[in-house]
Amino acid sequence: MDLSRHFHVSETLMLSLLEQWNKKGRVQKIDTSGMCGSGCGSCDEAEESKIYYRWKPVAEKPIFTSAK
Repeated sequence: MDLSRHFHVSETLMLSLLEQWNKKGRVQKIDTSGMCGSGCGSCDEAEESKIYYRWKPVAEKPIFTSAK
């Protein structure tokens, strides 16, 4: 995974961090496997799942909560 190599952490840790950001609404998980829609299975894309993450400029949920 590119992000784990960039930040010098394990893929497991990076996926855990991305899942946390996804729950907070800061990243969007995009699964591009089978995007062509034909379903024929003749291309290399059909064999392997490709997942990308996109940073959102505005969070869907507040990142910090006020402790009262």
